[in-house]
Amino acid sequence: MGAIRVKKGHVLEPKGHFRQSPYLQETALCLGQGHTFNESSHLLKRLCGVDLSDKQTENLCHHYGGALEDLAGQEAIAVPEEPAALHYGLVDGSYLLSREQGWVETKVGRLFKGSDTLAISEKRNLITSSDYVAHIGGHLDFIDKFSGSLNGLTHLVFLADGAPWIWNWVSDCYPQAVQILDRPATRFYHAYEKICQWAVLVLKDQPERSLWLEDAKALLLNDGLAEILIQIQDTSCQGDGLKKKNALLTYLNNNALRMRYKSFLDQGYLIGSGAIESAQRTVVQQRMKRSGQRWTLKGGQQVLNLRTKMLSNRWNEVTELIRKAA
Repeated sequence: MGAIRVKKGHVLEPKGHFRQSPYLQETALCLGQGHTFNESSHLLKRLCGVDLSDKQTENLCHHYGGALEDLAGQEAIAVPEEPAALHYGLVDGSYLLSREQGWVETKVGRLFKGSDTLAISEKRNLITSSDYVAHIGGHLDFIDKFSGSLNGLTHLVFLADGAPWIWNWVSDCYPQAVQILDRPATRFYHAYEKICQWAVLVLKDQPERSLWLEDAKALLLNDGLAEILIQIQDTSCQGDGLKKKNALLTYLNNNALRMRYKSFLDQGYLIGSGAIESAQRTVVQQRMKRSGQRWTLKGGQQVLNLRTKMLSNRWNEVTELIRKAA
């Protein structure tokens, strides 16, 4: 990329689709995927001495983010490195405020190798490299995007919450994969939270309830779900408590094989949801959920496309688009 030529703060010699040089376009895109467009304009002025309005930065981000979206279904599937190595696939959803539909779900997928996980302490790991996918909208389009990253991998571990669409997809497309109902970064498991909610309705004596829940937690941690199921089944209840009981039993039975936490830990697998919760914060919240922000569905997706390329260390795909447009 050539040096930026400016005169009184304005770019000279328009090139390509836009009036900015390829280098300036890339710089504006780097800033725009990580900062508000207004902040990006100020940073560009301060760092490069170039006037580029927030609207110009926004237009660049929408254009190249849209180009990435167009290519999403056309990219040749790359042959993965070390296809037999252990890979973790994590999936979660959060909500983004849109102009057209109010709050809409934004799904994030994170893929990383087991060998890229470093133990920082007994309860904390550092993941040195990840590949991210983010999609605003339905799960079918998200699956199409994330599946490309999983192509050819033969030793997969999926961690996710209890959303049925996730496990239906994994069971259908990756039947040999290990499935783990992830443990939230807080002290509660998804399943334990549901058990607590039911116990509050049924076990009215607070000390008795607390003791039972402590026993249930210990069983849950030691592959003792079968015993919990028997105890819940044998508990007499009616009305709303009975409805909650039946729903809880269905949930626990459906996820029983994904809740063998002691066995998973003994095999060296990660079981926590911290990595995907961190991905939601890093990919979505830090850029897309600032005070007062509301996105169009199309514009939000375009910025997320740029952001995932940056965080996945695949920014070369953006620079290649700029180069071809020049």
